[in-house]
Amino acid sequence: MHQGAKYFAGKLNQCLDEIDAPASLRDRAAILSSTFDIPKQQAWHLLEGQQFPSEDLLKAIAAEFEVDYNWLVGQK
Repeated sequence: MHQGAKYFAGKLNQCLDEIDAPASLRDRAAILSSTFDIPKQQAWHLLEGQQFPSEDLLKAIAAEFEVDYNWLVGQK
């Protein structure tokens, strides 16, 4: 597992909190799956910090949630 996966998961969940997404992991995975055209299982792994996203997906997430890429991945 990527060392930053847990950190990223926290930031991703924070982004979802900001848009008032439902708290359930199932609902959040469905939102990510449809928004970014990824399998629900992958979305689930991202939310739980079990997988680190690809560079392209990271950029798409940062753009969609209007957050800084470096903030999302924990770089300064």
